[in-house]
Amino acid sequence: MAARAAVLATLVCACGTRTVPAAAPGPAPPAPAPAALAPVLSSTTDDRSSSPPPGERPPAGPIVVLAAGDVEMARAMGRRLLREPTHDPFVTVAPLLAHADVRFANLEGPLSEQHGETMSPTNMLIFNGPPAGADALARGGFDVVSTANNHAWDYGARGMSETLDNLDRAGVLHAGTGRTRDEAWRAAVVERDGVRVAFLAVTDVWNFGPLAVHPAASRVAAADPAELGRAVAALRADATLDAVIVSYHGGDEYADIPLARARAVAHAAIDAGASAFIGHHPHVVQGIEWYGGRPVFYSLGNLLMQMHRDHAWTEFGLFARLTIARGGAVARAEACPFRIVGLVPRLLAGEPGRTALEGYFFGHLRAISASAGKAHIGPPGQDGCAPVDPA
Repeated sequence: MAARAAVLATLVCACGTRTVPAAAPGPAPPAPAPAALAPVLSSTTDDRSSSPPPGERPPAGPIVVLAAGDVEMARAMGRRLLREPTHDPFVTVAPLLAHADVRFANLEGPLSEQHGETMSPTNMLIFNGPPAGADALARGGFDVVSTANNHAWDYGARGMSETLDNLDRAGVLHAGTGRTRDEAWRAAVVERDGVRVAFLAVTDVWNFGPLAVHPAASRVAAADPAELGRAVAALRADATLDAVIVSYHGGDEYADIPLARARAVAHAAIDAGASAFIGHHPHVVQGIEWYGGRPVFYSLGNLLMQMHRDHAWTEFGLFARLTIARGGAVARAEACPFRIVGLVPRLLAGEPGRTALEGYFFGHLRAISASAGKAHIGPPGQDGCAPVDPA
């Protein structure tokens, strides 16, 4: 595994339960960023691995990016972290995490000090994880999280700000929310083995009415296809970056077919130059599409969240494993499934009855991918990951 060396860090977050109105989708022109989007390109460089001038970059990559869906550090997991601050909830999927160069997930909810409170006493759907949740993410090896989702404001402005502070303290990069709009749209950039990958995060759902008129509108990156396209194009215009990965929080909960809206946002991101599109929020796996020669994972489901007793497919989740070369091309895309038992994600490759479980899971994934778009999903390998290729 390439040495860990986070380079460009920024803050980005967004949330929602209802769709945020947006401009009509369409490809964005690959032009330099206008002044309003210039902050997308700004960042802080770690002295340990500053980038050489253009034209002097050393041989590089490829690298492996492993992306997961929703991670909830609140409620039952929050109570456990309060009792056991050093608990590692990701140890059961460590074999995959350890063999990736960059690891990403969606952080579903704030991480703030609420004196032992891990959810609202009046509403179990209002989340809060303790500050130790940031350390658990770091122990699990996560380099970047999206904070742009419908639970980001569950404990208000203070909860959102403390979340960013705790992630910074633990050394976990974040994208999608910030203390200003510029921070919310700023990319988190990671460099590994000479390959530099930027992460943008947006949300299309918000739990507190229309995001556009909510006090958090100036702190959250909303999933407007046109604005997202401009932000991706601005990053692609930076010759020091190799790839842009877009994280999208949206769609209908428990539905295994993506909405037309989600497809419009995904296509706008890819048309603007994104190397891959990673979705979450439905809490179940959705289909995979190859669009414009790039992989689109519409929903990875949950990674760390209890299954819903009325929705059987919340028992299963998916890692998207992407091998990215210098220049941003996805040389290989794979789907790596697991099942969630209580609060424990368990790789199908290590489960008793693996063959039957994989047949059940991949049969479903192939069927829903046929509805989502054209993708061919091959047989899983020894580690349980199956190649995903253009059909």
